[in-house]
Amino acid sequence: MNASFARRLLIVTALEIAVALGVLVVAGALFAFGSYINSVRSDVNATSNQLTAALESSPENARSGPQAAALAAGRFLRSDLVVLVFDRDRRYDVFRPHRSDPLPIVRVARRTDPLPGSLPGSVLSRLVVGLATAFGLQIAKVHVGDVDVFVRESDTALTNATLGFVWPLAVALLLAGALGYAIARILTQQALRPLVDVTDALERFAAGDLTPQPIVADSRHQLGQLAVAYNGAVEQMERAFAERERANAAMRQFIADASHQLRTPLTVLRGFIAILRKGDLRSPEDRERILETMNRQSLIMGSLIEKLMLLDRWEEQRGERPGPVDVGQLVEDVVSPIAESNPARTVRISAPAGELAAIDPIDLTYALTNIVDNALKYTRGAIDVAVRHDADRLAITIADEGPGMTSAEVAHAFDRFFRGTRRDVDGSGLGLAIARRAVERAGGTLTLESAPATGSTFTIALPRLSQNAPAPPRRTPISVK
Repeated sequence: MNASFARRLLIVTALEIAVALGVLVVAGALFAFGSYINSVRSDVNATSNQLTAALESSPENARSGPQAAALAAGRFLRSDLVVLVFDRDRRYDVFRPHRSDPLPIVRVARRTDPLPGSLPGSVLSRLVVGLATAFGLQIAKVHVGDVDVFVRESDTALTNATLGFVWPLAVALLLAGALGYAIARILTQQALRPLVDVTDALERFAAGDLTPQPIVADSRHQLGQLAVAYNGAVEQMERAFAERERANAAMRQFIADASHQLRTPLTVLRGFIAILRKGDLRSPEDRERILETMNRQSLIMGSLIEKLMLLDRWEEQRGERPGPVDVGQLVEDVVSPIAESNPARTVRISAPAGELAAIDPIDLTYALTNIVDNALKYTRGAIDVAVRHDADRLAITIADEGPGMTSAEVAHAFDRFFRGTRRDVDGSGLGLAIARRAVERAGGTLTLESAPATGSTFTIALPRLSQNAPAPPRRTPISVK
């Protein structure tokens, strides 16, 4: 992963978190400042109310500027408050220059003189006073007798108190920035961990290391879903590798089996061709026998090649889903000729007409012909072919009374070129493989149940169609050996 991207993401995340924490800090500072202003406003109003009550309770001849200033200095003045008393001619300022002064100062001033405790020309003072005014701090004004009394907060005291908030606020903002960076670093590392892991894994793949290594991921966030998707791709790759290995193994086995099956007739043909070239024949009958054997071996080779081509064609393409077929009638049409051509064997057929399934009749003919042909070749007892159904499935069973098969033989019965232990019977070992593939092309299944000395039962299960389906055309069955 690009380091600059991670750095930019860290910076942006840190700024966002720091700003959010800074807003919380500033909001807390403003809340504290507001609480302080409320306290000051309460003190100003209380002092004004008490001073008003004292003046109103005094004799009228005592309600002058000097007497009001003296009353304020003697009874009501706090160290951070300033009392201004105006009469017709003068202004009397009552204040304490310092908090440690035991008594306030009463100063006679002109109306235009600077107010005590003010900071003329100070930007900070104006800013603090403006902020305090915005939070509701105002001068308390009353008129008693011939005087006007103003009670206000000292600008110096207000500014100093506000500065007491500034340094803690600055420290808190610095801590918010540091905490935001730390939190952003942790969150960025956790968020980018799946991306880093996936990037590292892909770089290993690019370097040639194809060993699947799943990544531990949390699917609750987007990048975690990326890791989950990567793990899914890894699983698919593992399955693809396993499937490829199985396919390669099957292909190697197929090539070896096909080579073995073709080698025998080719060896026979080459041997007889050599005899014919040498003219080493003892009688004319030998020549006819050799030609007949060569013809039979060539037919075996041709049949084997045709079956291999058929399986290959079926593997490569799947046609459109066929229309409905009367399975009972087709079973009767396919199996009856086989039974008639083997009068010495007992072949019983129970296949009521009218049961429909969507299957290519040629495919089903391949399957039935190969299974029944195998039963005739490998068994000596009776063979029962029956069609049954339930609500949504049709089942064609082919049961024989032969020697049966072991569990190992049942497991490989549908493998190509597998012939079990009965090597004395003519065949290529492709019949059951063709039968299963033909049934699977119709969306059905072909299963085998067998055990030694109990015979074998093949079951073709097909999806059953409704009786309201269009009537199938009558087709002439084909015979496949």
